[in-house]
Amino acid sequence: MKLIKTLSAIACAVALVAGSAIAAEKAEKTCCEKAKAEGKECTHKCCVEAHKAGKSCEKCNPNKEDLKKDDKKAAEKK
Repeated sequence: MKLIKTLSAIACAVALVAGSAIAAEKAEKTCCEKAKAEGKECTHKCCVEAHKAGKSCEKCNPNKEDLKKDDKKAAEKK
């Protein structure tokens, strides 16, 4: 009985780890990240206005994934 419980627990743990790894891999890029990957600027109106103000568009980048903002900080430190 202990063997079955142990194997079940290991199987559940592996499923959770594999599931989170697959989900992280499939995570969609934001519009700003896609534009940055293409070497362009994001053309969404809300993003353009936020970038002019030196901020990240919270609608398109809810977790502030905006790479342009990070580039500005790096340039200021240099």
